[in-house]
Amino acid sequence: MSNVPMLKLHTVAGSPNGRKVEAVIAHLGLKVEILRHDFGDLASPAFKAINPNGMVPVLAVEGYRLTESNAIMQYLAEMAGDERLYPRDARGRAEVARWQAWELVHFNRAFGALAFEIVAKPLLKLGPADPVAVAEAQVGLARFAPVLEAHMKDRSFLLGDNLTIADYSVATFESYRTITPFDWSPFPAVNAYLDRVHATEVWRRVSAKPEPVAV
Repeated sequence: MSNVPMLKLHTVAGSPNGRKVEAVIAHLGLKVEILRHDFGDLASPAFKAINPNGMVPVLAVEGYRLTESNAIMQYLAEMAGDERLYPRDARGRAEVARWQAWELVHFNRAFGALAFEIVAKPLLKLGPADPVAVAEAQVGLARFAPVLEAHMKDRSFLLGDNLTIADYSVATFESYRTITPFDWSPFPAVNAYLDRVHATEVWRRVSAKPEPVAV
């Protein structure tokens, strides 16, 4: 890894999207400077000069800044040349892209909304949970959890036997299963899969316990 340039990651403690990027950094054994901002800093002019979206994570490397967690994960794995974590063949790349898009738009959009309403709002003193938002998130999870259940019935990880960046993406909120109001019991394959990711040394290192959900 001597040819890998110095990396800086801007994140916030408790950011699930920051956590999955940190998992990839740890998996690859990259040297990185972690810059942890306060949640309130994200709207400041100083931070918006780093990312106009006012969100984390942001990767900075040799004057280049990259936003959006899944893009950062792809960039890091490509830069490090890890073909197991991020396959080089066209079908493997397409599968990674498919599951990262699916988690972002469907599965974790619902799961993240539920975690935000139930966990983040009380901890960040943002007011009570919105029952309409909670109900909508539960409906979303009820729709998309069966998709993952069917896919994982005969697989260890999303693409087969080895873990990829897609797994770190889909498992982003796995530690919130027991503290959010959704019945996971009808989904044994999903639970076994998320437990499998949780048990990896890398994920345990970056995801010791649920924290306030930031961004």
